[in-house]
Amino acid sequence: MPRQQDRDDEDPKEPKGGRPGPTDQGGDAGMATREVAPELITADEQDEPPD
Repeated sequence: MPRQQDRDDEDPKEPKGGRPGPTDQGGDAGMATREVAPELITADEQDEPPD
C-alpha cells in the first residue's frame, strides 16, 4: 500500500528532513555558519585579525 502524503504541497524531489543547512563554500572544509555574531566577540578577540 503506498504511503499517503501528509500534505499536498510536499515535493518528492526535496530532501526528507527538509532543506539542508549551509554548506562549506570556502573550500577549506571549515564549519559552515548561518550568521556572524560580532556581539559575542570578546575584546581580546577583536584585536586579532580574522583567519
